[in-house]
Amino acid sequence: MGILLFTVFCIYYCIILLLRIDTDVQPHAAIAYSFAVNHDKVTPNFLYFLLVALLAGFSKYTFLYYGASVFLISAAITAKYFLNKFYIEKYTAVEKNTSAVFILSVVMLFIFCLPGLNIFTEKTFYIGQLAPNVWHNSTVIFLMPFSILLFFKTYQLIFEEQRPKNLQWHILILIILNVLIKPSFLFVLIPSAILCWGLVSIGKNEFFRSIPKLLPFFAGIIFILIEYYIIYKLNYTSSVVDKDKNSGVIISPFEVWQYFSYSLPIAIFTSCFFPLVYLIFSKAAVLKNKLVQFAAINYMAAVAIYALFAEDGYRKFHANFYWQVVVAAYLLFFCLLLHFINDIKFNRLSKMKQYIIGGAFILHFVWGLLYWVKIIIFNGYA
Repeated sequence: MGILLFTVFCIYYCIILLLRIDTDVQPHAAIAYSFAVNHDKVTPNFLYFLLVALLAGFSKYTFLYYGASVFLISAAITAKYFLNKFYIEKYTAVEKNTSAVFILSVVMLFIFCLPGLNIFTEKTFYIGQLAPNVWHNSTVIFLMPFSILLFFKTYQLIFEEQRPKNLQWHILILIILNVLIKPSFLFVLIPSAILCWGLVSIGKNEFFRSIPKLLPFFAGIIFILIEYYIIYKLNYTSSVVDKDKNSGVIISPFEVWQYFSYSLPIAIFTSCFFPLVYLIFSKAAVLKNKLVQFAAINYMAAVAIYALFAEDGYRKFHANFYWQVVVAAYLLFFCLLLHFINDIKFNRLSKMKQYIIGGAFILHFVWGLLYWVKIIIFNGYA
């Protein structure tokens, strides 16, 4: 299955490049090319661009950078599939290597937000919504497996009694990788982890004794501050980006989101249709699950950051404070799916409720599959 998925996505992104469909894959490849050939600068979150350049052999031939991009993106999506499979088998009562596990692991790759009002006004599927998957931004796609791993490792540290050896080192390495690829998810995970760890440790009367276990997250804060200084104060960036224009971070409630969405309440409702249906029909019982709680806290923090913060200057409507929403939304849908599988397995929901909740989940999948195909058919990701 992994080889098949990798092949399918390689073909998919080759089609995108051959048809010259506007995505972030092309400019990101251009940044890697400029770095390798012109000895250009790259931002501190350079890992994706460096790997593209390495796979292209620092060649002067542009097509090799496109090929390297396709390989890395397809490999990241395939890795996400294997992580889905691993955690479904770890946190649910299903048997390993069954067809249901394979199918659900693939289905999660195509879960997408339902459309808001923008589909009627501008015929856009994605713009203004809170998407749990994207296929146009190469750095977010590459980031996803590392963020998923970081989320579950952090959950183990905070909530599980039996923890793997050297777990804190694993978390620190994953934090560094997140920083070097795209730090967006750390804006969410770090405060969520510190908050949840504080609440759990206070409940066990070991708050001060347990503070050293938070050192990887404090290190993450330092790394983010260093990146902030380099990007926004030193304006250190590739010449492919307009580096002559300065930008900064400001608090501007809902300005960016409202710029893209005609109705925020409808955008929230349609983006979160499955979680809301599950919440209602389980009578909020789903929120008793600690994994779901942790995912929900991360998601609310992600949406809050998107709603409150923006860049000023020429990058304001690049919506760069949106990307943590993609990761957090994916994790919320996935953790709810894990709980739903167990609800079905242990008959905790009536058949009618199973059909309604499951139908909501399938609706997100069907729409995601249509959107995935739409990118090629209609020549754009909006």
